[in-house]
Amino acid sequence: MSIAVCLAALSMLVADRAPDLGVAMQHEIAKSICYASRAYRLNPRILAAYTLNENGNYDVSLLKPAAVGYDAGIFQVNTAINRGMPLIRYALNPAVEASLAAQIIQRNFREFGYNWVGVAAYWSPQEALNHGRQAIAYFDRWHRHFLEVSHYFRVAERELASIHQITSTGNAK
Repeated sequence: MSIAVCLAALSMLVADRAPDLGVAMQHEIAKSICYASRAYRLNPRILAAYTLNENGNYDVSLLKPAAVGYDAGIFQVNTAINRGMPLIRYALNPAVEASLAAQIIQRNFREFGYNWVGVAAYWSPQEALNHGRQAIAYFDRWHRHFLEVSHYFRVAERELASIHQITSTGNAK
């Protein structure tokens, strides 16, 4: 998948979900997700679905108390559980947070599998392993968000292909 498609899709998604968020921040969030997914070899739709599950309105400053520590930013990375991650103190920065979340997601997929348990482990590894009702509900919400995100990627691919076709045809004349 091209970075252009990723940036277009996620810019549209963030703009639709958080229309009052400044355009620069909308693009910063989109870039953060696209580049983190590339750096950690994750499908950007996976990463973007987590942002909707955790903070659907893209409030980058959201810091809320959790059972342990605080959940921070668009991925709601837990600052206490993940305190061993060197950049955790910058968790409210979208680029850093996307990188932290990608690392956590990668770790969960390695440990629990590339399946619903691996997805739900982001919320609670123990609940996911125990096939708890809340973990299943977490995955169900994530899956609905994954489908929503996928729609934006299809639109972006179609729009960019259309632009490419127009410019190719125009250049051929």
